[in-house]
Amino acid sequence: MKKLIQRFIKGVSTNAIFILVCILLVTELLSINWYFQAVCVVLIILCIVILAFQKSQVYSQIHIEDMNQRQRNEMLMYFSREYFEVYVVDLNQGSYEIIRSAERYGNYVKNLTGDFAQLMEMAIVTWSKPPYRERFYQLLDTEQMKRRFASGEKKIEFIYKSYDEKWKRLECFPVPEYGRDNEKMIFALRDYTEEMQIRTNEVLASEAMNDIYTLVAFRDIEADRYECVYHRMENVLAFPEKGVYTDWVNMMLDNIHEKDRQKFLAELSDERFHREGRAECEYRIRDRDGEYHYYRQYNAKVTKLSGPKMVILIRNIDESKKHEIWKAEQLQKELESKAKELEMTRLLAEKSKDLEKALLQAENANNAKSKFLSNMSHDLRTPMNVILGMAYLAKKHIDDEAEVDRCLNTILLSSQNMLALINDVLDMNKIESGVIEVREKTEDIVRLIRDVEVLIRNRCEENQQILVIDCKGIVHRRLRMDKLRVRQIITNLLSNAVKYTPSYGRISMEVTERCKKEDSRSAVTFIIRDNGIGMSDDFVKRIFDPFERENTDMSDQIEGTGLGMAITKNLVDLMKGQIRIESMVNVGTKITVTLPFTIGDEDEDENGAKGTLTTVQRKYPGKHILIVEDKRINMEIVKGFLEDTGLMIDEAGNGREAVDKIKEMKEGTYDLVFMDISMPVMRGDEAAMEIRKIEREDCQRMPIIAMTANALESDVQNSYKCGMNGHISKPIEPEEVYKCLNRWLAGDQARQIR
Repeated sequence: MKKLIQRFIKGVSTNAIFILVCILLVTELLSINWYFQAVCVVLIILCIVILAFQKSQVYSQIHIEDMNQRQRNEMLMYFSREYFEVYVVDLNQGSYEIIRSAERYGNYVKNLTGDFAQLMEMAIVTWSKPPYRERFYQLLDTEQMKRRFASGEKKIEFIYKSYDEKWKRLECFPVPEYGRDNEKMIFALRDYTEEMQIRTNEVLASEAMNDIYTLVAFRDIEADRYECVYHRMENVLAFPEKGVYTDWVNMMLDNIHEKDRQKFLAELSDERFHREGRAECEYRIRDRDGEYHYYRQYNAKVTKLSGPKMVILIRNIDESKKHEIWKAEQLQKELESKAKELEMTRLLAEKSKDLEKALLQAENANNAKSKFLSNMSHDLRTPMNVILGMAYLAKKHIDDEAEVDRCLNTILLSSQNMLALINDVLDMNKIESGVIEVREKTEDIVRLIRDVEVLIRNRCEENQQILVIDCKGIVHRRLRMDKLRVRQIITNLLSNAVKYTPSYGRISMEVTERCKKEDSRSAVTFIIRDNGIGMSDDFVKRIFDPFERENTDMSDQIEGTGLGMAITKNLVDLMKGQIRIESMVNVGTKITVTLPFTIGDEDEDENGAKGTLTTVQRKYPGKHILIVEDKRINMEIVKGFLEDTGLMIDEAGNGREAVDKIKEMKEGTYDLVFMDISMPVMRGDEAAMEIRKIEREDCQRMPIIAMTANALESDVQNSYKCGMNGHISKPIEPEEVYKCLNRWLAGDQARQIR
């Protein structure tokens, strides 16, 4: 509006002068009254004065603007010399304008203007180190800043340490014309590192330390005295502001955690201080409530007018310690969460030199297992084909007794071969599960070898091979051993020699014994040699791996699972023995096995304290048993085995029928129960537990024998846990059934619970 009025006056004055000059000329020409002419002249002079006054105002305004620009330039030059960051902040609008910026901080200060609150939030996070951040929070309250300036405060300033480890000074002060309509302030930063170094020789100045450190003190080393400049430790320790330094140290030691005292004395010793010019230590102090807090003490040299001194700075670091503990807990959680995932990798890494080798081993194992399944399929189908074929021929020639007998013998032989394959797999599972134990008793080592010789010699004669067994090197025949496992080792090795030696070949076993007269221990060595197809050096390294078989023209024609040598090696290791193999392709193989034994008592019964039970079929007139089986064919097989035993036999199709039948029968009716496990309605193990819960004496004492295809060691243990007294694995052999009947139904052992 003011400018519009000025423009209006200027326009009116100029037009008025022009009109008055024209009137004056006309009156002069027309000789009009001199009085009128005088008035026109006065008016012209008045207009000229008004125009002159307006121009002087314009010139004055231009001069003021020039002065303001000059002052701004002078201020910029001043700040450029002293400060590397200068902002003008409008406290009313909450905005800032950059006057000078030698450093730009991220995306917040890309433009020349911006939001002051955002600038401070960025400054809190990125400009200063954590102990100094709270200083910046006061700048976020612009209303408080205005009140402080209005009250007459001329400057707000503080010192802080930035992430680049430099000291910087921040200064805020109102603009010269600060007032109601111009509430602005200057926000400036300058480097303060040099000043700090001059004042405290790389130690924080006291005004910068008051809010960071809980104690600032100076020590006169020669006089052994200290004086506190500042401290806030009243709630922790009470000590005089000045005194003898040694007394102060002793007072500190009384309250420092006992595990930190030695560290305190060593790291803050005068010897270290004089050697390095500084010393630092972290320790825990007990407050008056008995709670410990973390502190860090820093001792440094400073130069004062009175001479060099030691400055002592103590700062509470509970927050940083909490953060470190939190980080450690997070790291621990991450490690624990990954521990299970890394367990298999760790185990493989312990057995492998590098990850590539471990991966190769895993791939080889998978390939071997795939090959094993293929071999198993072939080796199981081969005897199964014989069984089915011979069964068909026996049925076809049912009237030819000789032909039927030949077919049945072939079926039995093939069934035994199939069962041997299955047993190999089960033995390997038992060994890997760690459930096989060595059970020693006194046995005749020579008789054991002769028994194996009979079996192997029959096979050699069929193949027209020569077999030589030499036991002359045995000194003590009576040795404590696990007869079953020793026989399994010898049989596996001799069987392999027979299988991989062509017709008319030679197989031998030499047995020797080493012992000391004064020692009851003995070492027996078995050396098995053959002149068969031999093995390559590469395969000898892998021969003890499960499922491994060497690919040769002859080995492809031989039945086997690739588990025999793996089982043998594990059994030898289980008995703390040694096995060594030497072989050459097309020359032959030599295997040396050494087993440690304890020399047995010559007077001890060969079969131990208890003789072995006979497997002869007996008669049990008057005995009553229950067979629980859901498959009709399996029921017929068991009943067929028991035809001539004189037993009374009842049947049940599942566990529920068995429990109900026992409850319905008179107490003491059944003398024994054969129980299948996997059945519909109720499983056999569940039925056994139900029977044991019946409150009758016969249900507590009655023998219950599992008769099941669940043949793993874990299955056997589960049967006993469920209250059963024995376990017969399918396929069922008559001898096992007779042995069970002889144990539980004959003599003094009848009705005894295992």
